[in-house]
Amino acid sequence: MASTSLDHLFALTNEYRSIKYDLRNMQVLMEHLDNPQRSFRSILVAGTNGKGSVAALLAAMMPGCGLYTSPHLSRINERIQIGNQEISDSDLQAAYARVAHAANEAKNLIYPPTYFELVTAMAFVHFQNRAGMAVLEVGLGGRLDATNVVRQDVSVITSIGLDHQEFLGSTLEQIASEKAGIIKNGEPVVIGPDAELDPICQQAGERLFRTKHIQRSERPLGNGRFEIDVVTPIRQYKGLRPQLAGRHQLDNVVIAIRAAECVKVSREHIEHGVNTAVWPGRLETIAGKPSFLLDGAHNEMAARALAVFLGEFHPDGVRMIFGCMRDKNYEEMLKVLQPHTREIIFTKPMQAKNARSLEPSKLQELVPQALVKPSLQEAIDHVRATASPDETVLICGSLYLVGEARAILL
Repeated sequence: MASTSLDHLFALTNEYRSIKYDLRNMQVLMEHLDNPQRSFRSILVAGTNGKGSVAALLAAMMPGCGLYTSPHLSRINERIQIGNQEISDSDLQAAYARVAHAANEAKNLIYPPTYFELVTAMAFVHFQNRAGMAVLEVGLGGRLDATNVVRQDVSVITSIGLDHQEFLGSTLEQIASEKAGIIKNGEPVVIGPDAELDPICQQAGERLFRTKHIQRSERPLGNGRFEIDVVTPIRQYKGLRPQLAGRHQLDNVVIAIRAAECVKVSREHIEHGVNTAVWPGRLETIAGKPSFLLDGAHNEMAARALAVFLGEFHPDGVRMIFGCMRDKNYEEMLKVLQPHTREIIFTKPMQAKNARSLEPSKLQELVPQALVKPSLQEAIDHVRATASPDETVLICGSLYLVGEARAILL
């Protein structure tokens, strides 16, 4: 790779198709960048679902903290933030130029760095000398993920479910083993209620911090939000009001609180983070007539959490616009979600450059009464023309689809 223009990065297309999944390549690249990942402390967050929400909560608890997440919804700048500020276009270009130069100079790379390896390295370069602490969301798995070159202060594993089986294994235990691969020696390991599997617990040993039995009480506030009291082994938190909607987010709040306590974040900063953190595209409501509910649920586990939310807060059902990637277990996702719908419109995420997008006609074979619209814009136009003003329209199935929807609706 000779170019230091961002056009070269974008030409690599989506990171999923370019996965090589070999940590040695990232280690070589870091050496040629003089190991920027060693210049800041970090919390590394893995898990099938919930890791982005936990990462966002943690970053909101620590002023000036770096935050690295994936994928982005609209623009790559979203992935790299410091103190809730996305990386600027000029800093993004500078980070890429430095990383591309190192990749060009490195003669011992196993293969040309992938899209995800390059962007991860760009985040590390950007955080260097700018952030004392960074929260890093694992991209895929854990053991061989590009983020796993750090020596983190805390490891977090939010949940374990079936997803990306072609890379991580076909059983929950195999997937848990891959996620447990982020655990180093000595750091606390905070796990969510759905991550209590033997490979993780055994790898963590005496450093395991469970959250399953932490005392909490919650009170509904309406619109899918809750007020929550939490009692940890460290202290009590009363009257927390997370911005994140959905009962499942309360697990993520507790996980983030315990991880923050491990790095001695103050009560005031923890409370502020819980009450202010946002995570776009996850049960995000966009007001209108009708209103739209966007959720990035893209696997069966996430679909079940979404179904619980719909049953609790939309008992009369919603109109659903659904599109997904063809490698997902969409049959099970639809089985879970269909009982909560009054109409289904299948469409196709276009941001994925059609490489992994499932044709809507394949989905219609499972639900023959559903409508098909070739594009998301057409699907949105349909529901706007036919739905009553007080209805809610759900858009889900893929983060690509949700990113596209936000661009249209906002």
